[in-house]
Formats: sequence, structure tokens, C-alpha cells
Amino acid sequence: MDVLRLIHSQLILSLPLNKLELPQDAGFTAELTKLILNGEYHKVLQHETILPIIESNKSQLIASENINENIANFATNISKDQQTALFIAIASLYLFIQNNFTGPQSPLKSIEFLYPEGSQVDQIHQQAIDSLSAYGQVAYDGAQDPLYLLLSLHILEKLANVSKSLLLNHFNSSEEFVEEENLQQDDVLKAAINWWRSRAIMIQLSLFPEFSGPHISVSASILNASVVKALGFGLNETLQQQLSIIYQLEKSKNSLDSNLEHLAQPHLSSVRNLTNFEFVLTGAKAKRTKFQTKANSGLIVLAKSNYFVNDDITEQSPESYELNSDLLLEKPHFEDIGNEDIDEQIYKKQKTDLQEIDYSTLLPVSLRSEYIPESLKSLDPNNQPQLSDYDNIQLLLRLYTLRQTSPSNDNLVSAQLMSLVSRVLYQSNTTAINYTIFSRALWERSILETTKARTIERGILQMQSLVEEIGLKIQTRFIPTSNDEISTAATRSRYIFQIPSIPRWDLDTKLAEKFMSLGLIKSAIEIYERLGLEVDVALCHATIGEESKAIEIIKKRISNHPNDARAIAVLGDLLGEPEYWYKAWEIGKYVKAKVSLSKYNYYPPKGIERNIEQAIIHMNDALSINPINFSNWFFYGCLGLESNQFELAAEAFTRCVALDDSNSLSWSNLASAHLSLNKTREAFHALKKAVASTDNKKSWRIWDNYLIVAAKLKEWDEVLLACRRLVENRKDESGEGSIDIPVVEKLVEMLVQQDYPNDEEDLTFFQKSCIEFTTIMLPNVINSSSRLWRIISRVELWRKRPWASLECHEKAYRALSHNPELELDETVWNDTVEACSDLVAAYESLGELPGKHGADDLVCKDWRYKAVQTIKSLMSKGRQSWEDTEGWEQLKEMRKSL
Repeated sequence: MDVLRLIHSQLILSLPLNKLELPQDAGFTAELTKLILNGEYHKVLQHETILPIIESNKSQLIASENINENIANFATNISKDQQTALFIAIASLYLFIQNNFTGPQSPLKSIEFLYPEGSQVDQIHQQAIDSLSAYGQVAYDGAQDPLYLLLSLHILEKLANVSKSLLLNHFNSSEEFVEEENLQQDDVLKAAINWWRSRAIMIQLSLFPEFSGPHISVSASILNASVVKALGFGLNETLQQQLSIIYQLEKSKNSLDSNLEHLAQPHLSSVRNLTNFEFVLTGAKAKRTKFQTKANSGLIVLAKSNYFVNDDITEQSPESYELNSDLLLEKPHFEDIGNEDIDEQIYKKQKTDLQEIDYSTLLPVSLRSEYIPESLKSLDPNNQPQLSDYDNIQLLLRLYTLRQTSPSNDNLVSAQLMSLVSRVLYQSNTTAINYTIFSRALWERSILETTKARTIERGILQMQSLVEEIGLKIQTRFIPTSNDEISTAATRSRYIFQIPSIPRWDLDTKLAEKFMSLGLIKSAIEIYERLGLEVDVALCHATIGEESKAIEIIKKRISNHPNDARAIAVLGDLLGEPEYWYKAWEIGKYVKAKVSLSKYNYYPPKGIERNIEQAIIHMNDALSINPINFSNWFFYGCLGLESNQFELAAEAFTRCVALDDSNSLSWSNLASAHLSLNKTREAFHALKKAVASTDNKKSWRIWDNYLIVAAKLKEWDEVLLACRRLVENRKDESGEGSIDIPVVEKLVEMLVQQDYPNDEEDLTFFQKSCIEFTTIMLPNVINSSSRLWRIISRVELWRKRPWASLECHEKAYRALSHNPELELDETVWNDTVEACSDLVAAYESLGELPGKHGADDLVCKDWRYKAVQTIKSLMSKGRQSWEDTEGWEQLKEMRKSL
């Protein structure tokens, strides 16, 4: 058991040979392990212990019959020896990766190896591609040696003893496929099988242009914490820690590959804690051109590793091209770290909130040098130390997460991304950076540089070089090959499962897009033709308004591939005809076809009536296949709300917040569904989550709902908080319209229930907040509301500040007496008379009370004179319009009483 655990943990880690520990009794598995870790994957299949097993079962492989079932039978036979079968699956998976992701090309071709000479290569290849296709998603038919991946997946399914195969069966519900189980510490082989199967499934998904089916759910469920515990139990502390690191990196990467980037951050936080990685984004002065005399503002990531592995390996890195610019420096020269001029409010926040680096965020920021840890502040910003491979990967994963969760074409985000990638590329010893990590960093730098006029030349050249260096299916080379020995397959694939998967055709596609944007049409067409991506070419034509050309290309694709559900659905999108979406669903349960049908029924063309019930049915079908699509669940929930199916809406938005608990609209809509179901407490909880994760400036309606629900539940602290937020957010556009007056009255009623304490320190938090809100915040917002001034006067009187209370009464009266409608609208006249009556009563009751200055000071010594003058002034304004009215008589009575 210990031998098995040691071997498979090191295989999972892809340790270099000089770090490998093998027990004396490992037997032939030691040889196989060395071959895999040395990148000689084809030699594993040709090993003297493996080859006879494969040869003896080749009779199962008959080219003229169903390739998928034949490979499944073949896998069943060779899986009788689980240990040997697992090595075959691992080697086959790596061979597929080598031939499609990393290069260089393997000398052992799958069809030549598995099938007899003279077999129909094209037929076998196409059947293998069809077998890897799933749920209407056609695997990329330009993939090399798909038999290797198909064989690996079938073996791993047999070894895992799955009840339902992802390769042989297509069910309507992904829930049937979820296979999560908590392994015991002695389930070593099962743990290794689950881990490799999760990896193989994610590689299969990279063959699809979009995600569909239950594959993501299955991959996530079988790779769980119990797998790490089972593999690491009893091993030395170093191996256990490395397994945990790789696991967290891989879960984060899988989240990014699955377009669930919001799930990546918790894993990134965990792996940072495991490696004790120190890093921070800060401001710095930087010179970027050769003739710059004064440094300008810039961003830099300061980073330092505290946990090293593979630190004695020298890598053969891909060529990093220089700018060769007469103007630009090769890299910025930084100075004066963390001493940028910063807005005073930000600086205050930094002093109070961010004195320690907050590693729970995606990209920790330190705005001032005094808050940068000494270990980072002491680094030379222009020659930062080497980082470990694990920490380099962390920075790349944070780059991908930041990019997928940020607006595109944002200059600040671009600067942050460039600072991350620069920290990976510009280290004191770049020869110690793994080939895959370094080449991916170069690729990401190129993507960023191709958006800038001064760096686009280097960006395009670097992209072309990286595509050609993989060495896969390149007919015409633009970059001369180097005579230096290229890096080994083992080096290139060491971290392939921890960095987001980009097969070589995706690299080609991105390069073609850049060529198109530069007007290099011929070069772009050559790439597209080499890739054979007809659907994507059609979509490009549709984007630039050439719909007829796009339709022609799609129809040609369908005639050659009648079961390509994606192509059929895209034709439906182009023509706006539902029959194609129905056909795409019938052929392969293609999720986007049902999404299109749902939206077609909700947004029908002119002349067709909206059918929400049908829209719900179609979206339910789509979600039964892919239950982790956030946007589909959100749309489904909105359909539920609009059709008054509140149970459905509650379920949908519960799914939404489970997928992304930072989405305030999902929480708010979930609260609406709960309120409609009379679940007030649940609605309050949902709204509390909504306001905690919302942009206050844009979401005043959520705060308004929060206020109403909190008031129903008598949560007065939360009611007060909501009132404050509403005023803060809406005062500029709505003024006093941002104030809910009845709610404020209720808050003041709660406030004055108890006597004002003799010592202000005895005030409760609610009392302090309510006083600050009513006496400081509200007066800055009120324009013409007499009612609000009277509410504030009540608070001031409760605080034993009669002078302030009287001043509020005066403002309440002035707010009405200056109304231009006073002489035209009797209602306004009567309200003003009422306010005048209140003010006169206030003069009478408060005027002779002690004033704020003490001694013999009074609130208003001449209160009687002021009262009379107020009445006279109002009577003069209303004489022409309102003489002999009831209000006029009331004023006369008041004057007489004085």
C-alpha cells in the first residue's frame, strides 16, 4: 500500500526524475513511473510488461465496426490488472496532450499502434472524434490521435466502475452522473483513478468550442478533498503539502476552464496559505522610454516565494523576443515604490482598513510604502528574486480570474494584468522557470501588447513564434527554428493540469484573429483553413454583416457533418427558424438550442405571441443537461417571477447564488420570490446578502426593498442602515425624495421612547446612529419638506436642545411659506397656516427655556414679537387670495391670543 501511495502521489505531482523517490520493491512500476516522468510516454505502451497485454487484446479492435464500443471492450479486458491499466491510461492521456497541447509530436501514432496495417485511417479517426463528441458538441476533428484520449477515458471509467458512462450513454439529467464519494485512507488506487479521470475529462472538454453536458459536474465531484487525503496519508510532510498545493491549483484551474471563475478565488486563497506566498500590487514611478527624464505613475507586483520545489532544475525556455524599439525600454525601470500621490480619502481608508495585506482578495493592494511588508519592501523592483513554479502558477491563475471577472478594454485592468505577467517574466533567473509557465506568460504578454500600437509588432511576432514552437501541423514557418535542443515533453507537460488548457488550435485561432485585426487576411485565412473551423468562420462573417456567406458556409458544414448539432443550432440563430434548434436538440441534446428556443418564445418575432410557459419548458430542458450555467438559471428565475411561479423562481435564484454568491441581483430576485411566498424572514436574509455584495450607487432599489422588509420584521438597526444608504446614494439625483418620511417618523418614535441619558456615552449604537442620521445627514438633503423639519425638531427637543428644535420649526415654516403655490392652491395655504400655528406654539413653549450658551441666555427672548411678525407676514401674503377663509380666521385667532 505504501509503495502504491508513494508512486501514484509522485505521478500526480509530475515530479522531475531528480526528485523521485522509489522504494526497492517497486518492481516494473518503477520503470514505468520513470518513463512517464521523463516524458517517454510512447515507451510505456511499448514496455515489455505492457505491450503483450495490448497485443493480446487487439482482436477487440475492428476498424469496420463501432470504434467506441470496440475501445470500450478493449478497455474492459486490459483493466483486469488495475495497476497496469492505470499506467496505460496515464501514458495515453499524456500522448494526446503531447500531440495537441504541448508538442513536440510523438513518434508513436495511435492508429498505427492499435490497428493492423492497411486500416482506413480517416474512418477510424472520424469515429474516434464522434465518440469523444457529446451532447451536440462535436469534438474538434483536427485533433491529433484522438484514440489516445478515447482509450484513456474508457480505461479510467472501467477502473472507476462507473454506473453510467459519459462516453456510451447520453441521459437527460446530469444529476444521474454525479459520483461524489468520500474515499477512505486505504483507497489509494481509487483516489489516483479519480484524479486522473478528472484530468482526462477536462482535457476532453477542451475539444469543444463550448461547454455542454454533465462533464463539468462529474469532474468536480470526483476530484474532492478525500482524494488528496487518501493519496497523502502516511507520506512525508513535503509530499503531503505538495499534493494539497497541486489539488488547490487544479481546482482553481478547472473552475476557470469551466467558466466558473468566481469559484476559483477560494482555492487560490488556500494555495497561497499553503505556500506562504507574499505578494502585493502597489504604485510606483516608472520610466518606460529611453528618453524619459521624469518617471511617471505605474503599477508593479512585488512578490517573494517562501516555499520552493524543483529549484535546482534548469529549463530550456522558449525565445522571448525583444522590442528592438528606438523609443521604448525593454521593460519599465521602477523607482520610488509605494510613494505615489494618492487621493486623501483613499489614504484614510488605507490607514484604517488596509494596514495588513488582505490576501483574501484576488489581487492584494498596498497603496502606501509604509504598509508594504518589510520582506517585500526590501526587494529590488528591477531585479526581483526567482519565484517557485507553484507561485508563478498562482500569479497566472489570478491573471485569468481577474480578466474573466473584469470589464474588457479597461485600462486599469490591463495595467494590473501586465504587472502580474511581468512579475512572472522578469525574474533574476528566468532559466529556472518551467517551459510551460514561461511560454504561457509570454503568450499573455503578447495578447496585452497587441492592443497597443507601440508594442503590437513584438506581440504578433511572439505569438507566431509560440504557435510554431509547439510544432504541431505547421506547414509554413515564418520563424526560423533554433538549433538548440528543444525542451522535453516532460518539461512541457509538467504543469499542464494546473494552467488553463489551451490546445494548439486555440492558439492558432487567437493568432488568426490578430492577423484579421491587422488586415493580414491571407495569413488569417491560411490558419482557418488549416484548422477547418467552418462554424467559427461563419460566425466571423455574420459578425461583419455577411450573413449570406455565413449561411452558405454553415450549410456546407452540415452537409458534410449532418450530426453537428452546434452547426445546426447556429444555422437556426442565423435564420431565426426554430426547426433547426429542435433538430439540434434531437440530434445531440445541444443545450444552446434549447436556450435559443426559450428566448425565441420569450422574445418572439413580430406577429407571434409570447409564450412564457414554453420558454420555461425549454429552459428547464437546457438546465437538466447543464445545471451549472449561471445565466440560464437567472433567465429561468426571471421567467418564474414574470409568470407568478414563485417556487420555480426561488429554486432558480437559489441555484444562481450557489454558483455566484456575490451577485446582488440574484439575491434580490430570490428575496422577491420569498416575499411572494410569504417567507419574509428568508427574504430578509436574501436581501441582506444582496446589499452586502452590491454596488450601492447602482442598486438603490435593492436597498429600498431591504428597508421595507426590515421594517416588517421590526429590525430597526437594519431599517436605519437602509435609510442612510438610500440617502447617500440618491441625494444627488432625488434630493429629499430619497427619504422615506413615514419610516423616518417610525425610527424617531423608537428613538424617543426612552429619556435622553445624562451622559452621551450611555447612548446605544442605534441611538447614536439615528441622531447622526436625523440631525446631520437629513438637514443637508431637505429642500422643501416641512414635515421632515418637524421630525428633526422632535429629536432635538428629546436631546434637550430646545434652541435647535425651535430653529427646525422655523425652517419647517419657511419651507412652506416660500412655496410659489401659496397664493394659488388652498391646500398649500392651509398647510402653511398649520405650520405657522406649530411655529407660534413652539415660540410660546420654548422661547423662555435656557439657551445653549447657559447663564441668563434664553432660547428666544423676543419670542412674542417674532410670533406676531410671523403671523402678520403670512396674512399679508394671503390677504388677496384667502381672506375670510377658515385659515385666515385661524391666523386672526392666533394673533389675538398673543
